[in-house]
Amino acid sequence: MRIRLAPAGDLCRVKWRETGDGSKTLHQQDLDVCYHSVHGAWTETQHVFGEMGVMPAFSRNEEGDLHVLEIGFGTGLNVLDVWLRAKAAGRHAVVHSLEPHPLSWEEAAPLDYATSTGVPEEVWRAMHEKGTWHDEWITFERVKTGLFEAPLWEQSYDVVLFDAFAPGAQPELWTVKAMDRMRLALKPGGQLVTYCAKGDVRRAMTDAGFSVERLPGPPGKREMLRATKALNPQGRFNVRVYMVVTRQGHDGKGEVLVSYERLPLGGVMKFPGGGLEWGEGTTACLRREALEELGQPVKVGSLIHFSQQTHVSSFDANHQVLAVHYAAELTGEVMFDDDGELGDVCGKRVPMMTQRLGWRPVEELRPEEFRFASDREAWVAWKQQR
Repeated sequence: MRIRLAPAGDLCRVKWRETGDGSKTLHQQDLDVCYHSVHGAWTETQHVFGEMGVMPAFSRNEEGDLHVLEIGFGTGLNVLDVWLRAKAAGRHAVVHSLEPHPLSWEEAAPLDYATSTGVPEEVWRAMHEKGTWHDEWITFERVKTGLFEAPLWEQSYDVVLFDAFAPGAQPELWTVKAMDRMRLALKPGGQLVTYCAKGDVRRAMTDAGFSVERLPGPPGKREMLRATKALNPQGRFNVRVYMVVTRQGHDGKGEVLVSYERLPLGGVMKFPGGGLEWGEGTTACLRREALEELGQPVKVGSLIHFSQQTHVSSFDANHQVLAVHYAAELTGEVMFDDDGELGDVCGKRVPMMTQRLGWRPVEELRPEEFRFASDREAWVAWKQQR
């Protein structure tokens, strides 16, 4: 790859380099990062932010302006792609781009994006020199501020183009706190796209309330991420309350009570408990469920876990499950059949909704053995609180 310094003076904070598809990018020397993929700057922009972000947004919003929030204007390449796509679709896009440390035109000009993209140079140059541009296809404004200092634009945007430097260089922009602000800015059904597919980033998106999908990445990257803000006006909340009952086994080691149930999705292992009924509080629900499932009362103890993430019901995609797990203890000797195993409810002739209860050694029970994510989270939380 060819590498050149930007023009002389105090502009040597960046060098330009040619990338794998012939287009150019800049290397930011202070952070030791490139503004785009070295495998192809223009190819990455078109794939990650254009094909996976802007085009689906145009499809969702068939009338009116497309509203775009970009995090990290950088060289301006993403906005040039928006301009081209708006022109090709005969549409208009309104773009706000956050950039607390904008490049000068002298730094950006050697990239020669007018040649590589086909956008008139006057458009690209005005975005850098003036921070604004308006024509038939785009209304652009560069906002010289960071994500946390920017105005709280609530439910204003169809798509967020999240193009901050990588987590290693700007870790604060890949946190739950940052994802919360971007989710707030999106309209219901809006999406955020980014080139980064790290597990920590995906978990931060999920914790912020996004539904996250992995998509094929651009050349040089196996995957990228697209996060969607829920749009489900028909949806309902389903609150479910579960008990984590433990005891000392005959060998002196800890055991936990689990429920094996045959459900429409097959035989599953879960914690005993069920749905909150009208007029009940969570502990009243759990005491009723104990009488129904165990046939005896329990003493409800401390709260273990409350769902921090979105869990869509396995039985109805229009239901979002909020799961609450409490510690509980039996108030007397076991009065139920407690010799159940998962195999007891897996046979084809076993009636639907059949339940068997059984004890599992605490030290041997792995989170992944539970069918439902909320039970897995609660089991991890309970073990951490011991």
